[in-house]
Amino acid sequence: MDPAIGAPLPRSGRLRSVRIAGLAGLAAATAYVGLVDPSDGGAYPVCPSQALFGIDCPACGGLRGTHALLNGNVVGALDHNLLLPLLLALPAAALALWLLPLAGRPSPRVRLPRWSLVAAGAVAAVFTVLRNLPVAALEFLASGA
Repeated sequence: MDPAIGAPLPRSGRLRSVRIAGLAGLAAATAYVGLVDPSDGGAYPVCPSQALFGIDCPACGGLRGTHALLNGNVVGALDHNLLLPLLLALPAAALALWLLPLAGRPSPRVRLPRWSLVAAGAVAAVFTVLRNLPVAALEFLASGA
């Protein structure tokens, strides 16, 4: 509702507010990850695959890697999760498309080809298996958790 006149906001105004609020929330969460090291505690979720099975999932090390990246440590970020550039680039691209209406441009409808989803699943599965094998030559893939 528009507090000045008591009328509902136009649909585009509500969507704009939602997008701005979403961007603000993401900025706050990113700032928190950059300031509070996940290795030292903080209000971070526990990885279900680590808690239940004791193995690294494809995203394990993502928070610690993001913290390292936000603090300028690219090598440390990749040490936590070698897939981190993809884990961050895909949601960043989706966010950019979602925010296009704030710049006065329409959000395009994106349809990923089926093969790309299958390929992403295969990469995630192979990465998960390799990073959990007890082989000294593959220790660099582990998250270090």
